[in-house]
Amino acid sequence: MAEPPIDRRKKKEGANRRRRYNVAVEGFSDFERSTLSSFFRLAARRSPSYVEVAQAAQSDFVIADADHPPARGGALSAGRAHVTVFIGKQSPPGAMAWLPRPIHPMHIMRELDSLVEQGQTVPGLLDEAEAVPGMDLVLEDMTFDAQDSPDLLRSDIAGAGPDVLVVEDSPIARRFLQVRLQRMGYAVTTATNAEEALVWMQGQAFALVFLDVVLGVAGGLDGLNLCQMLKQDPAFALTRSAKVVIVSGLSGAMDRVRGSLAGCDAYLTKPVNEAEFERTLLTLDPTLAARLKSRA
Repeated sequence: MAEPPIDRRKKKEGANRRRRYNVAVEGFSDFERSTLSSFFRLAARRSPSYVEVAQAAQSDFVIADADHPPARGGALSAGRAHVTVFIGKQSPPGAMAWLPRPIHPMHIMRELDSLVEQGQTVPGLLDEAEAVPGMDLVLEDMTFDAQDSPDLLRSDIAGAGPDVLVVEDSPIARRFLQVRLQRMGYAVTTATNAEEALVWMQGQAFALVFLDVVLGVAGGLDGLNLCQMLKQDPAFALTRSAKVVIVSGLSGAMDRVRGSLAGCDAYLTKPVNEAEFERTLLTLDPTLAARLKSRA
């Protein structure tokens, strides 16, 4: 007999509340390790939460010192770059999450949350309700090497399609959208915060703008503010006709209402469902269907 829908919902909510992931810390000084350990203990009651373990083989995620050759090489040779947050001077080849020094525990927590959000965990850790279709493709696509800028990346690989702006402060989520949009033929510009986005929005016309809601520090401009400005402020006349897509981890009914009131044309929640992503683009961009057909 099929499980009643309300029971399945309660089961999923309970699983989400209990999400706890093991994290190994590799290659740091005693002071840095102690700082991270203390932070994980203090944040143990949040969800998702992270518990430090001694061995990388026992972990779901790794935090590795990118400037420490054994730690850096260990994560790469073990094929675990996609579940590792590297911290150091530059991003190693194949890394999905990288942060420069000095170490900011909250920034590390945000990157771990992004890895969880995109399903970058060891096989079997996510239950059926949380699995993301096509995630094996995401693991293959969402890699970038040391030549890629972690901050502001302009890429015209696809070139022929309309110009698109992606505003997202998480490198992982930003790269996910960039790769998917480039595969659909778009020329993608990315910004990591509201200030960068404002520069692009005033100086260039975009057909589509993707906005995360939460951008950087609390109290600053967020994606909803940017959406309102783009739709209403004469300073953004070049981009006034752009379709705005909110892509956010905020998935409540009121969050969607706030997006609509801000003027967005579509609201997608993270982790992004690939089928919904394509349907949304086909609705907003009348040129996409022909472009996809020509590439088939």
